[in-house]
Amino acid sequence: MARQAERSSPPLSVVTGANSGVGLEVAAGLRSAGHDVIMACRSAERCAAAAAALDARGLPGSSQCRALDLNDYQSVRRFAASLSADRPLVTLVNNAGVMGVPDGHMQPNHLGPFLLTRLLLPLMAAGGRVVTVASEAHRRAPALRISAAADGRRQLEGGDPAWWYASYGQSKLANVLMTQGLSQQLQQRRSGVTASSVSPGRVATNIFLGVPGLLQPALRWLAAAAFQTPAQGARTVLHAALAPELSGRHELYLHNCKPCAASAAARDPQLAAELWQFSCQETGLSAAEDAALWPPH
Repeated sequence: MARQAERSSPPLSVVTGANSGVGLEVAAGLRSAGHDVIMACRSAERCAAAAAALDARGLPGSSQCRALDLNDYQSVRRFAASLSADRPLVTLVNNAGVMGVPDGHMQPNHLGPFLLTRLLLPLMAAGGRVVTVASEAHRRAPALRISAAADGRRQLEGGDPAWWYASYGQSKLANVLMTQGLSQQLQQRRSGVTASSVSPGRVATNIFLGVPGLLQPALRWLAAAAFQTPAQGARTVLHAALAPELSGRHELYLHNCKPCAASAAARDPQLAAELWQFSCQETGLSAAEDAALWPPH
């Protein structure tokens, strides 16, 4: 059944945070390429409005909304369970993210997407691509260190940084490290699924709404005056998702539609392995699940 669906149906993609900004333009670009797009969003109302706006553009492909809250691991599991192996995924775009929120960034920006990716990997089509939206902010992140607590559990040394930008930067560093760990394990398993992380550049989106204090209006003014539009910011994401020359290739980090060296910390294989185990622990992914949740090809 899965092979028959793969032959007869349009390509199927998932884009998180697809109701606005870069995510909306990524969904538009995938639809323009003939994909059916599952728009995974927290707000059903905003998602429905965004899907209608895409339909109004007269794009090929289709959109459907499904609920996903990356801050809620049960929501992530419900979303993954709603998809069927009879319709393999060609692309997973981990786009959703937050900035400046008071409760920290690691869960919504890294741990939620990590769990989602792990749960969806068995549903990926041969030659499928996992694209995770990171940021140049990963270069300015404070050191990410993981150690064992007295009870044997892994922990982030120092916890989540108090300064919101440091916390955001660490979550974006985690995005690139996840891509490194995922790429390595997919290649070891000789899977045809590939993984990449991308920087969309400085883009004028709603992500700045979470920035605290007087900096928020200043950032929003600067973004409107000097940053890229969401359509421009989506270009590198769509390049990673669709470019024929990237078929079968893992790219740790892309910027301006070109491979770009990530920071030294983001290229540390030991740190990537430690973060992988910490992420499994924090998201409740069992050792059996971690061993089993891989693409069949």
